[in-house]
Amino acid sequence: MTDRIEKDELRDAHGAAGPTGAEREARARRRRYERPQVDIYSTDTQIVVIADMPGVRKSDLDVALDRDELAIEGTAAGRKEKESALPWGYYRRFKLKTAFNRDGINASLEGGILTVTLPKADSEQVRKISID
Repeated sequence: MTDRIEKDELRDAHGAAGPTGAEREARARRRRYERPQVDIYSTDTQIVVIADMPGVRKSDLDVALDRDELAIEGTAAGRKEKESALPWGYYRRFKLKTAFNRDGINASLEGGILTVTLPKADSEQVRKISID
């Protein structure tokens, strides 16, 4: 069963207020990034994030989970920060509102398409209840 993602499960953190200092430094660094287009869907057992990141190689990609935030960042092949007016990479982060099995998170990159699979914790999965 596939449903549209619930806002309570995964929320785009773009523009969300964060701590000063490190967050300001990170925002300044990210100004040259584009926000990749993403598709997000939910099943009974997982949430899947699919991001368009053309020109990004696996070696130039970083997917990180820090507490309740999922961040994806990638530099487009051959571009440098101060090289041109073109965006030199992609960055997007999401706030996780659903409990996940952190050990089971998986990411893959093929043809410029990043797929991140977040398995829901057992307590968050849909469970059929038998009727006596």
